[in-house]
This record gives sequence, structure tokens and C-alpha cells, in this order.
Amino acid sequence: MSGTVERFFEHLSARDWVSLRGELAPEVERIGPFGDRVAGRDRYLAMLEAAVPADYRNDVHLVTYAADGRAAFARVTEHLGYPTQTLDLEEAYAFGLDAQGLVSRVEVFWQTPQHDPASSS
Repeated sequence: MSGTVERFFEHLSARDWVSLRGELAPEVERIGPFGDRVAGRDRYLAMLEAAVPADYRNDVHLVTYAADGRAAFARVTEHLGYPTQTLDLEEAYAFGLDAQGLVSRVEVFWQTPQHDPASSS
């Protein structure tokens, strides 16, 4: 079964902005891992189009939906290939879904083990 969140990552990985637009509510809000916020579908898509490199994909490991269908959570490995480096980020996403099943909120969290104070001993 392919729900909204699965399609979100499918279109994002393909950099298919037209199809991704169809999964987003007009008032979607994205909260990034540093507390950064982007509000509105057009602004969010413009941010993604500018930030997502051509060498890009997501491995979606798990998607779980709330019983009422208004929230979902995903565990993903994001792969970003830039000319000078490749990043493989372990991430968790929290999604809010509106009454039509469109993504109305995206919160992105990632692990940064290099900043773990316990590892500097």
C-alpha cells in the first residue's frame, strides 16, 4: 500500500516537484532539524528544489500512521550526493495530515552522533 507519506518520499527522491505538490496542503509548514520554518506549499517546494542535489534518494525503513489518519511517522536514511561530499543522514519525520490526507506539517529530525558529548571522553 502506498499512502501519502510513501508517495511524499517517492516524489521527493525522484525530485518530481509537480507530483510532490499534489501531496502537500497549500498551507503546509516544514520545521527543520534546527528549528527553521518554511510555511506555504510554494515556498516549501522552492526550498526543496534549491536544496536537494541531483544525486539524491531516500531509503524509507518504516512508516506508521495514527489510527485516525491525521498523523504519520517515518524513519528514513537520506542520501545526498554533493560534488565535494556525500551525506547519509539517519532521520525521523513527523507528519501532520489534513482531512483530505494531504501533508499539512513536516517535522524533520536527524541524528548527529559526531556531536554526542559522551563520545568525546
